[in-house]
Amino acid sequence: MRTWKKDAHMLLFGAILGVGGLLFAAPAAESALPEQEPQTTTWRGTLDAGGTKLRLEIEISEGAGEISGELRSLDQNNTTMELAEIQVEGESLSFSIPTIGASFAGEYGSDRTVAEGTFTQGGAQLPLTLSSSALPTEVAETNSEGQLRESWVGEIQMGLQMAVMQFRIVELESGETKAYFDSVTEGRTGFEATWSIDGDALEFDVAAISLTYRGVLNDSRDQAEGTWSQGGRDLPLTLIKQAAEYETGNVWANRPQRPVGPFPYDAEDVTFENTVDNVTLAGTLTIPQHAGRHPVVVLISGSGAQDRDETLMEHKPFLVLADYLTRRGIAVLRYDDRGTAESTGQFGPATTEDFARDASAAVDFLSQHDRINPEEIGLAGHSEGGLIAPMVVGLRDDVAFVVLLAATGVDGATINASQTEALLRANGTDETEIEIALMISRAAIDASMRGGSESDISADLEPVIDQVLQKIPEANHEEATKNLRQGIRNSMGRLQSDWMQFFLAYDPRPALRNIDSPVLVIIGSKDRQVLPDLNMPEIRRALTEGGNEDFEMVELEGLNHLFQESETGSMNEYVTIQETFNPLALEKIGDWIIHRVSPIA
Repeated sequence: MRTWKKDAHMLLFGAILGVGGLLFAAPAAESALPEQEPQTTTWRGTLDAGGTKLRLEIEISEGAGEISGELRSLDQNNTTMELAEIQVEGESLSFSIPTIGASFAGEYGSDRTVAEGTFTQGGAQLPLTLSSSALPTEVAETNSEGQLRESWVGEIQMGLQMAVMQFRIVELESGETKAYFDSVTEGRTGFEATWSIDGDALEFDVAAISLTYRGVLNDSRDQAEGTWSQGGRDLPLTLIKQAAEYETGNVWANRPQRPVGPFPYDAEDVTFENTVDNVTLAGTLTIPQHAGRHPVVVLISGSGAQDRDETLMEHKPFLVLADYLTRRGIAVLRYDDRGTAESTGQFGPATTEDFARDASAAVDFLSQHDRINPEEIGLAGHSEGGLIAPMVVGLRDDVAFVVLLAATGVDGATINASQTEALLRANGTDETEIEIALMISRAAIDASMRGGSESDISADLEPVIDQVLQKIPEANHEEATKNLRQGIRNSMGRLQSDWMQFFLAYDPRPALRNIDSPVLVIIGSKDRQVLPDLNMPEIRRALTEGGNEDFEMVELEGLNHLFQESETGSMNEYVTIQETFNPLALEKIGDWIIHRVSPIA
């Protein structure tokens, strides 16, 4: 009999839709504190996001008639971001976090040292109690107290991603030992743990996040085969003992394509305005050093809050692409998404249409720049950026060329189903579990699209839960039902966000038909997020139907969604692949643009 894997319900909800946790996709924002010494109050609390506990620390400073603040997520690399709309008067405490489109609203207790309220993000509302008098919630102590004695490291399949887990054993001067748990891939580190070795049994318990590990040591006592348990899920995990602490830098240190100065071109830090939405975008404009007005391309990033380099697992594909093109005589503008890094505005509530207005504002800015040729401004969009670029063309008539990098040619609901299946299959997932994931995915998407952003779709999904139960052993029905319902609850905020509702329904083909400027469409044969066989024919058909006679379709063998050489195309490979942007892809993009513009020699 096939063994039912209890995390099957997470294959969609925890990975494709990114709803496993609510915080924080965006890079840390700089805080702007008053110059004089302010009065600062520190609030602390723990947010329970669907079973994942995130410790938050909020500092609010008042002085010289001004108020400011910042939030740190202690369990996500101490990610820091600025607060806005802070209210501390009367009986309430409230603020927003523009970088991630979140907010908190609470009421003070009798002594004003506790505020109980609601944390809201992406349609989800979670209870959160903040205290200004308690010690930091479950603050983990650092290795400075003692020396690392040993580290137990393993990899675990979490939905569509292979995650690195680590238990560190630290020996104090007193001879006592302490243990800490690190979810290395997520950057959530320093959870205090208890541990023991009794005979051949190795055990770890992490109370703060309700995590346990139970393993059996081998004869040499340097490896344990066991089970990682959390939130009703039991997953196999092999831990290997090592003397040195696992560090992400060990994996990410070698990025051979990362450009290193001095550079043979000029680089300007710039800002430009989307006056429609009152957003200031910050970016970098790289310009060849030759005198005169240069052709330029605007780089438009994919989904999620991206910085100007489109940074992912220390890969910086837009930095590499900008460096390559500028060395060949093409200026490049790359910018931080709204509400991300140095750009203002709110990322969370925005839709693809909002991002299109940001990109259009970039074209406005470049058309007035004294070193840019206003007749040769092009767009290059990656993934969701490939949806945005045709939208921008529809907003204006001065786009000289378009490069679509791993762009979609069908509606978002179809994309979601196709990439769910492809990524699970690339990871070697059992066919029955793929079937289950697709059943849940399609039912949840259909229900959310019918009901819109305000509806509760839980009841609509009860029939699909019954169908799933027919495919697994009866002994697992109770736990599977609990896990499925929890997964659905966790997913609702993301599914019903304005961005997701727009993406699922949006068909890119009408916008593609309206492009009358030259178009390069380029994709990797092992792209498992935007499948070439599904999307390329539809893009070709739309361009042809629109009468565009100057377009080229290129599929590069062996490349994944990020245009890296890949074995399977699985997202698990992103962290270990050292190539950031395949040279053949760079060359194709550069050659194609140069043949359609007039670089200054």
